[in-house]
Amino acid sequence: MKLRTIAVILLVLAMSFALFGCNNDPAPPPTPSPADAGTTDPVETPEPPADPDEVFIITAAHSHVDTMSLHHFFEVFQEEAERLSDGRLVVNVFPGGQLGGDRDLTEGVQAGDITMMGANINPHAMFMSDFAIFDIQFVHADLESAREVLDDPELLTRVAEIYAEGGFHHLGFTDSAFRYLTANMPIHTPDDMSGLTLRTSANNFHVANWEAIGTNPTPLGIGEVYIALQQGTVDAQDNPIEHNLLFGFYEQQSHFMELNHFFHVNTYVMCPVFYASLPADLQAVVDQAAATAIQATRQFHDNNMASQIQYLLDYGIVFVTLTPEEVALFSERAETTWPLIEAEVTPETFAIFMAAVERAR
Repeated sequence: MKLRTIAVILLVLAMSFALFGCNNDPAPPPTPSPADAGTTDPVETPEPPADPDEVFIITAAHSHVDTMSLHHFFEVFQEEAERLSDGRLVVNVFPGGQLGGDRDLTEGVQAGDITMMGANINPHAMFMSDFAIFDIQFVHADLESAREVLDDPELLTRVAEIYAEGGFHHLGFTDSAFRYLTANMPIHTPDDMSGLTLRTSANNFHVANWEAIGTNPTPLGIGEVYIALQQGTVDAQDNPIEHNLLFGFYEQQSHFMELNHFFHVNTYVMCPVFYASLPADLQAVVDQAAATAIQATRQFHDNNMASQIQYLLDYGIVFVTLTPEEVALFSERAETTWPLIEAEVTPETFAIFMAAVERAR
C-alpha cells in the first residue's frame, strides 16, 4: 500500500513540470465563474523582482565569414550586451555557417534552438513573402535615402509586425550598400547589355528585372560564379563591394558600374520567447546593444568600403558612375517588374514601403 501511495505522489510531481521553449505557448488564464463576473476589479499579479545573479545565454549565429561587416554587428552586440548587463547576458557568436546556412539558422531561431541570427533579408522572404518589397530595384536615389527608408518608423513598425507573425523578434537592419554591376566592358545603357549573360541569384524578381533590362539572366549559387566568369559561361554579375572582394570576382571582371540599382539589406532577429523571458532591464539592454551595433556596423562598412574601392582602383578596376539620365534608361525598364512584387505582398506593406521611399526622396 505504501509503495502505491509513493508511486502516485511521484506521478503527480512529474506531471507538474513544464518544458520551456520557443514554441511553447503560455497556459491560458483561468476563466472566472459567472458569480465572479463584474463583482470585483481584476487583480494584477506583480512580477517577481529580477534575480541579479541569473545569467542568460545568447547563442548568436550567421553564415558570413568574420571579415564581413555583418559579423561586426555581432562583435559589437556581444561586447555591449555583456557590458551593459554586467555579465548577466553572455553572448556566444558562431560565424561562418558553423550552425548552418541562412535557412537553417532562420528555422533554428523560429524553433528556439538558436537565440539570434543575422542574414541578408532575401532568404527571409521565403518565410514571409511581404519582405519581397526589399527586392524592388532602382527605387532608391542614393545610400543616404536608402538608409532613411530602413530607419523609417512606420516601416520598422510594419517589419516588426511581419516578423512577429512569422515567429521572430526583429532587432534591426544594417546593409552592404548598393550592389555594383560588373563586366569586362563599360556599360552605360541597357542596350550595352544586350546579349550579355548575367549571373543572378535564384530569385524570380531579380531574374525578371534583368530580363526587362535586356540581358540573359542565369541563376547561379555565389560559390559557382568565379569559375563561371573565368570560363566565360557568364559575362557579368552584381554584388556589393565587400562580396566582390571576398569571392575574388574583381580578378575576372575589369569594370564596376555604379547603378544604385539594388540595396543589399541585412537583418537581425531573435527568438521572441527568449526575448520575452528576459527581465525588463535586460530587454532594454538587448535593444540598446542592437541599436549601438547597427550604427557601429554601418560606420565600419563605410570605412572599409572606402579602402576596398581604393584597393580595387590600385588593382586596375575601372569604376563607371552612370549619369542620372543613363540610370533612368535602366529604371524605366526595371519599373515594369514592380507590379510582380506588388502582387506578392500585402497592399498595406507595399503602401508603407513606397510611402517611406517618398519621404526619403
